[in-house]
Amino acid sequence: MRLVITGGGTGGHLYPGIAVAEALLARMPEATVRFIGGTRIESRIVPAAGWPYTRVAAHPLPRRLGVGQLKAAAINLLGLVQAALQLGGVRPNAVLATGGYVAGPVGLAAVLLGIPLVVQEQNAIPGLTNRWLARWARRISLPPAAAGAFRRTGVVVTGVPVRPSVLRGERRAARSALGLAADRFTILTLGGSQGAHTINRAITEAATLLMYEPVQILHQTGGEELEWVRGEIGHREHVGPPVLRQVAVPFIERMGDAYAAADLIICRAGASTLAEVSAWGLPAILVPYPHAAGDHQEANARPLAEAGAAEIIADGDLTGIRLAQSLGALLRAPARRHEMAEAARATAHPDAADRVVDLLLEAAGLPTRRSSEEAGARGIAAL
Repeated sequence: MRLVITGGGTGGHLYPGIAVAEALLARMPEATVRFIGGTRIESRIVPAAGWPYTRVAAHPLPRRLGVGQLKAAAINLLGLVQAALQLGGVRPNAVLATGGYVAGPVGLAAVLLGIPLVVQEQNAIPGLTNRWLARWARRISLPPAAAGAFRRTGVVVTGVPVRPSVLRGERRAARSALGLAADRFTILTLGGSQGAHTINRAITEAATLLMYEPVQILHQTGGEELEWVRGEIGHREHVGPPVLRQVAVPFIERMGDAYAAADLIICRAGASTLAEVSAWGLPAILVPYPHAAGDHQEANARPLAEAGAAEIIADGDLTGIRLAQSLGALLRAPARRHEMAEAARATAHPDAADRVVDLLLEAAGLPTRRSSEEAGARGIAAL
């Protein structure tokens, strides 16, 4: 099996592709995987993880008519030619598109070359590129919240693929590695890889209001606001000393350790993050990014809230006082936290990456896990 994966721009589009690549190689060690992307996060993360990577030209299409659209069209046409040359050289059995504008020229090149295309959408409201590519896709992988987005054959609800490495972690070892106390209630706070000012401000203010609670906060701030957050922590400790501990870091490389260390999470509502949170069974306070296209983070968060796994606070309503009230209520309600954790696990799809591998093999006309199992069953029955 030769697979090309395209998509990126954000971790939400990138990491499901990596999860599928890992699942494919776990099942078929002889398989080969190549990523084709642009200049954004994928150009750093994919080569650093050891995957073959090729960059092509791509540009988002402006919403308004004008010179910008002509420029974007020219860049994407160049990307289409570059992608076609790459695919012609690799000759993959299938191409997986996970979204982001760079998937457009690569996915279209696959269609023009007759290479089976599979689309993997993570969000409750599908993105523009995946909606466009879906008309030619042999298979479309969706989360449950987007089940009705495409009314055509080949649509399969798989859930969002999660990297196996993110699902590994042991609590005591993880807390030690992250500089956390072994026996304290731990709140993990994420604002995405770049951080989120609204969340950074609110959790820092809430920590001051809760400074005598015996808890600890592992806070991924993003690089730009790290020193400001640490300054606020220093001020609190000078006034205190507080009982609460807030450990601020710019970025967490080993997310499996972070999830393993946590008892509760405060985060945005990106689809990949929510898939990871659900798989770990973490109670969550979700703050959807208000400027997400189509307000898709709000749509991503709603099923978890309706299932009883999460509380949603709108970005515009998020203050230190509001967050401290929610945290204080959850700290005093272990039974509710347990119910939220169970509800989160019930929404998880830990086999999503394997199911997408099956879709890729089906699209390529190769034997799948299911077809192999059925053949084995027929053989046993014949005996």
